[in-house]
Amino acid sequence: MTVDALLIAGERMFADRGADVPLREIAIAAGQRNNSAVQYHFGDRQGLIAAIVRRRLQSVEASGARLLIGVDRGDTHALVEVLVASLVDAAVEQGSTHYFRFLEVMRTQVKGWPAGDDTTWSMITNTLAELLPGGTRRERISRTSSMATTLFALLADFERAREGDDRFGPTQPQIVEMLVGLLRAPMNPR
Repeated sequence: MTVDALLIAGERMFADRGADVPLREIAIAAGQRNNSAVQYHFGDRQGLIAAIVRRRLQSVEASGARLLIGVDRGDTHALVEVLVASLVDAAVEQGSTHYFRFLEVMRTQVKGWPAGDDTTWSMITNTLAELLPGGTRRERISRTSSMATTLFALLADFERAREGDDRFGPTQPQIVEMLVGLLRAPMNPR
């Protein structure tokens, strides 16, 4: 299907080459002879980026909601485990090969991910911000935002290691421990 081919090509090419890859090259990589196929289906670059995120988001949310059942919402470690596992489970389920690298490279281009305050991701990150000791609310939110940036970079290394591109990539439990360490590191309010 044309749309799926464009999404797969876009995810891979953005992951490998960054945000400035020409849209016509994505269309060609997707097997489209029409250079304006991306504009036709998604409107523009931002529309394609949003569609790539949405393509995976439903599985991430379903996995996160399932994993969150019975989890102590006052346990930072358990909540971080759910975040990491929901992303990994969804990527494995969908056969993703470049999604985490896409998120790593495109994180500043992705607007509103994940969409809505009613998502599992938003609930967990908001809860984590409230659980952090010390600091102002703004500082706690900044810390969880930094956690997300770090999460995407670590998952990109995890993804590379799965493909054999990086034999030193972190394991899923190591990612959880690193993120928990980041969240629990002392905050020095000004």
